[in-house]
Amino acid sequence: MAAQDPSFFVRRADPDDIDTINAMFERTFEDEQAIEAFAQFHAADRGNLKQPLFRQKFFVSLVETCFMSVTVEDEESNIVGFSLLDDTPLQLNAVENAGTDWESWFQETYNLPEVDNTNSLWFSCCLMEPESAIMAEILRTTFSTMHELQHLLVFVPAGVTEEAASVLLQPFSFEAHFQQLEPATDEVQPVGHWAAASADGTPPIVLMCSRENVIVPLGIRIARVEDHDNLAAVFDAQSEVVTSVYGDFFIAELIEAQNEENRALVAEVDGRAVGLMCLTSDVDINVLAQCFQLDPYDNLLKPDYMRRVREHASAVLQGSDATLCSQGDFMQVALGSMDLESLLDSVPKHEDGRIGAVQLHGALQMQEFADEVGEALQDFEKGMMMLIWQMNFLEPMLEGGSLIVQSKVTDCVQTFMMLDINMRKQIAGQALEKWSEVEELLKLTREALQGPEEEDKKEEEDVESAMGSSAAAESMPIETVVFFKALSEEEKGPFSQDFLAKLMMTLHWWTDADISSPLATVPDDGFKAQLEKVISSEEGLFVSHPHSPAWLANMPQHSKDVFCVNMCCLDQAYQTQALDFLLPAFSLYPHKDYCIITQPHTAPNTPLLNAFTIVPPQPQNTFGHVMYLIHRAALLGPPKIVRLKPHLMPQVDPVVASFDVKTQQDIKSSCKRYLAEGKSSELQAFVAEFDEQVVGLVLLQMPASDVVERLRCCYHLDDYLLVDHHEGSHVNNKGHARLLHWVVNPLFQKYTRRLLQGAMRICGRTVLFVETELKETVSPIFRELLQVAPRRPPQLKKILRQPPKVASFCNIEQEVPTEESIREEERQKLLRDANQTQALSIVAKKLLSETKIPVNARIVVVGASDCGLSFLESLLSIPHLLFNSLTLLAPGGLEYHHTHHLPLVAGTAAYSHQELRRIMLELRVRILDSRMVQIDREQKCCILHDGSMLPYDYLIVATGLQDDALHSLRIRSWGVEHVTDGYRRVNGAMSAADPSIRDLLVEGGTLVKSLIWNPLSYAVVYGRSLHAYCVLQGLLLRKVPPHKIILVLPKRLEEGKQGFSVDAFYEGDAVEEKIHGILKTMGLKVYEGYRLLGIQQDTRERLKALILEDQNGGEVAPAAAEVGGEQRSPRLEQPKAPMGTMEDFGASPGGLPQKLLACRICITADAVNVDPDIFNSVHGNGLVYDGRLIVDHNFKTTDGGIYGAGSLCEFSRRFQRKNASRYLRHDGFNGREVGAKLASALLRMLDPVNGDMIAAGGNPKGGKAGDGAAPSGGAEGGIDAEESSPDLLPDFYMPIAKGGLLPGNLHYYRINSCRRSDQAENTELKPEQAIVTDTLDTTNGTGHFCRLTLDAFGKVDSITYLGGEELQVESLWSLVGLSETFLNHLYVRWRDGDIPDIVEFLTDEWAAALFHDRFMDFCHQIKLEMLSSEEVKQIINNSLDSINPREGLSRKLLAQIRNQLPKDSVKAMQDHLLDYLAENTNHLKTYFLPWQWDASATK
Repeated sequence: MAAQDPSFFVRRADPDDIDTINAMFERTFEDEQAIEAFAQFHAADRGNLKQPLFRQKFFVSLVETCFMSVTVEDEESNIVGFSLLDDTPLQLNAVENAGTDWESWFQETYNLPEVDNTNSLWFSCCLMEPESAIMAEILRTTFSTMHELQHLLVFVPAGVTEEAASVLLQPFSFEAHFQQLEPATDEVQPVGHWAAASADGTPPIVLMCSRENVIVPLGIRIARVEDHDNLAAVFDAQSEVVTSVYGDFFIAELIEAQNEENRALVAEVDGRAVGLMCLTSDVDINVLAQCFQLDPYDNLLKPDYMRRVREHASAVLQGSDATLCSQGDFMQVALGSMDLESLLDSVPKHEDGRIGAVQLHGALQMQEFADEVGEALQDFEKGMMMLIWQMNFLEPMLEGGSLIVQSKVTDCVQTFMMLDINMRKQIAGQALEKWSEVEELLKLTREALQGPEEEDKKEEEDVESAMGSSAAAESMPIETVVFFKALSEEEKGPFSQDFLAKLMMTLHWWTDADISSPLATVPDDGFKAQLEKVISSEEGLFVSHPHSPAWLANMPQHSKDVFCVNMCCLDQAYQTQALDFLLPAFSLYPHKDYCIITQPHTAPNTPLLNAFTIVPPQPQNTFGHVMYLIHRAALLGPPKIVRLKPHLMPQVDPVVASFDVKTQQDIKSSCKRYLAEGKSSELQAFVAEFDEQVVGLVLLQMPASDVVERLRCCYHLDDYLLVDHHEGSHVNNKGHARLLHWVVNPLFQKYTRRLLQGAMRICGRTVLFVETELKETVSPIFRELLQVAPRRPPQLKKILRQPPKVASFCNIEQEVPTEESIREEERQKLLRDANQTQALSIVAKKLLSETKIPVNARIVVVGASDCGLSFLESLLSIPHLLFNSLTLLAPGGLEYHHTHHLPLVAGTAAYSHQELRRIMLELRVRILDSRMVQIDREQKCCILHDGSMLPYDYLIVATGLQDDALHSLRIRSWGVEHVTDGYRRVNGAMSAADPSIRDLLVEGGTLVKSLIWNPLSYAVVYGRSLHAYCVLQGLLLRKVPPHKIILVLPKRLEEGKQGFSVDAFYEGDAVEEKIHGILKTMGLKVYEGYRLLGIQQDTRERLKALILEDQNGGEVAPAAAEVGGEQRSPRLEQPKAPMGTMEDFGASPGGLPQKLLACRICITADAVNVDPDIFNSVHGNGLVYDGRLIVDHNFKTTDGGIYGAGSLCEFSRRFQRKNASRYLRHDGFNGREVGAKLASALLRMLDPVNGDMIAAGGNPKGGKAGDGAAPSGGAEGGIDAEESSPDLLPDFYMPIAKGGLLPGNLHYYRINSCRRSDQAENTELKPEQAIVTDTLDTTNGTGHFCRLTLDAFGKVDSITYLGGEELQVESLWSLVGLSETFLNHLYVRWRDGDIPDIVEFLTDEWAAALFHDRFMDFCHQIKLEMLSSEEVKQIINNSLDSINPREGLSRKLLAQIRNQLPKDSVKAMQDHLLDYLAENTNHLKTYFLPWQWDASATK
């Protein structure tokens, strides 16, 4: 048996492949001669290629800056091939000022106009093992994935020896795909040209491989019934559901049913049908226009029809009673909607079979029509009788006693219905062709009607009087019947009676002529004006109001400019050639310009759809599918990018017409400036041309040399690019360009990336960037770009500490700042600008070769928690995916929407307002200010509070937990619009979790004014959470007097009781003591140890008082009155306690004293629990809820389409089987980190590149697609299908932060490490585990209170801060988890009294490196370095074996370990530290590095 051919897999190259590629190079090019040949072939420096380090940099640079780089792996994942493709020959980049225009040289030399920069790429490098199938797979994959690519070219420079060529061209000689092009001229390029000939005059050569040499086009033909057997096998291979549902012979039936509207095409290979595409032109454009944004595509109508529809819509919206129909059009619709035969059969008949006119009139009078038609035809029955007469105009009109033959009625209606627009124009044209005869007969008819006396008088008068007599004759009325009779053939006229009947109907019903009776008269011109009007008339259109659901419902079939693909199935081996169907499909509908496809949201993306554009849905979309669209012109290839020229300027105006006036003026002035300055201008203007028309505009700016450094300083640009390979004086045709303006015709939107690539190629740039001002209109091009996260300054305080006024160095006269120092100051200022509203987006040339894969699954995120926001941010950061249907339910909007309000509640500090704004969620996610109140699992939609239904494919429940104080009383917060069943709202009772609380307590609002001015109005804040203390400060900031505010503190709750404890401070906390001292100084009352039991309302249903239970151990006051054993409120005549003081109120149900506290406003902020609506949605749908929503290790609930994450959720307890102490609740983890882990889990289902096979459209678990099988952990899998090993759970590391503004205008932050076990937090620490400094003066807010705790291994476990200065929370984050030894011997120096203030100590410039955003990467690198050393690992393991885990590491043991470390390891760590500081000098400028001591030393 023959050995099976090896299979290869082609993927995009990665920088991690470079080591393997380098080894492949060393095996292929062993001697210096071969290396020199390689250098000449690739225009590289010979010396660099001989050195492994520089050679590695050469390959990295190629991968980073080329258009496309691929790596080939064999079945064992070994790299066996490497190839680079670019849009220019590599030699162009090696010759200075050579530019990028290779086309002019190519066409002059080879004269192949079909080869151009839109459909061709050049091999820049190719290395592979000696196996022919490797190159074949590269070619097949490249052509398959880039449908517009037609040619691959190889440039062989002149002077390459035959021996060297045998090695260099070996990859291109395995297959017969590559052919050497024959020059069309003998002329050679001069010396110095990038394509110059060799010294002996030998020109360079070009090898070319065309698509048809690699992929043979499919044969497309009309389907035949005989194709059934072949096609059935193709269908069954992909899904057995189709035949089981529609029958075994449905394909044959489908093919046999073809007609003018419905067609079927077959793809054929070697006489065998391998695919079927079914098409139809019966498309309901009205439904599509209601559900999708089709206006840029003329709502799929032909342009002339859409022009009229737009004019009608404009007139209607302006209040005009416009219509696009004549009376005849309405009459035809009315007759078309009638069953005339049945109506005539119902009319009583005489013995001779005739029917009476009266009976017919009565029957017609009973007919009813649609509103619009009925209004237009008020007297339908009269019009019908008139029509019968017009058909037989030589007969008298029907009267009461007239009888008529039934066939006359039907013939009349048939004739009238035949009068379409073409027939009417034909009739009018025939009449005008014989108009000379008509005029003559009109003249003779008038003369015949004149008396003899008038004729004698006419003969006797002179010319002038004759003319006057003629005018009088023309004005003489002539009956229409007389005139038409004179035109008939019976009277020797030019027309038949049948033609004249049709002419009469046309004139009466479609013009302003009145021929309603035999007495109607002929106008002076004999109906000529009306006939000309018919000739120029347009078809009647029944268009409803633009906002009506039936807006385009009655458009005629021939007005539609679209056909639809309603089925397409292709053998898996030919999937990438599905586009071969499209040209034949358009040829079947030569008068249609659009083709559309709709498919379910969760259907995988197919190669066919890569050529289509996704049409965005309308906000009110109810269509359950995604809509794809392609225009006929888009099949001819992408538009061509060329430089803007003066003669093209007039065509720019319509292209930019959609912009506002200011933007249009800016674009035009920039274009004029470019034309005036030429190529030397910093501006570069390009247009996209298609069929000699401008369809797009690209405006670029070449930035100054310092701009890229500014971007690197302010954004994480280095996380996305190897910037040094794009910038520098040593590189040609590389660098950054700023995208100023971009616009393209929607028909060619699919080619956006190719157009950007064309502009970058011409101007010689490899990176485009856009700095978007978020306060202005944002261009939709940003969806094709990659958003770059902003960087934070490496500092602890938000406001930098000013140097002292009296100091030895500060008073020295400063030097004149240099230009570089000025730029650096601007960069640092921009980095620290808290009000920055710009966002950076980039795209590198290498990314443009990879079209973003659309993900159309409808993902609905419930709750704008840190977890929900992080989940969305993580999805949107995937560079190769484009999410088209993300929805966030965010009651009250996002946090930064409330920045105009004064501070009121606490925050998690996971996202700053500035960072959240610059994520640009609102531009990429549909954010709804709405609440979910129920889930419909069967229909896969969530019910919103207003009753609307929001469909989903994946539902993410990330609401978190809410304040539960009011919910325990069955009360909903005052500002919550939806009131859950069994709950009520109380005027004045609100929760800190209420999204509307900022609006209810707005500064200067009714409630706040009442608290300030009404002596009887008090506000009670109830709860121990951080929110409660922040609300106190919020009220104080709103000028509410302290004595009008009361703080009620319940008894501290243990976790696991009624709610989940969220106490701001632990018992005995110094921060709590300070805050309470401030409150006491202000005169703000604090009642401690009272639990809220109920609420009293006044006669106006407003909050009157709170019923509190005294849990401080007091005695029950004597009952005021008891009736029948039931406790009553105090008698009305008893004196009431003053407002703001406690009043005895008997005993509580638990037998404890009960108090009454009168107030107008109550704000609760205590222990948290699940929101009632969320609980009803979850529990009512059978999702497991056991104190928390239970999820598996992939965050999936028992419903495979519903995921949960955040503080509301908990991992299943089965994951504790092997580790009983494993912490499972998500509230112990950082919400931002949980959201990122959730996104990673869901991407397994959504990412066809890096996800599971089901994400790529594969069949699950060996089953056939559609057979209902689901993979383990797939969309249909549940918790029960998963393993219970705790190793499956994701690991969490990020600390948890919370903060807020507390009374005294003090900023409070608490950052603690994430929880790893169920053991309660230990608040009793050893002396060496707590480091506390307190310089805070609460009277003026100066100084700081700071407390650091260390775990048993000497790592920072938590940080607590209270002070008047605002700190950078992210910087505090970076300290948690670090060993205390990183903090410059903090403990020892604090113990010795050298550090009175931790904050000031960490603000010193030495600590800047700790707060840098790349410090953790440095620590990780050190850790890996230590783990790679066996000696170091042995030292550490021996030390750990001797310690007690409970006691942890002592400082003495750590010192011993440090002393035992090998000197080489210590030196390596020191070198890494110096490298870290040197690489980040744009932020860390205060460190004086060793290489700076010696000017001659290098960095």
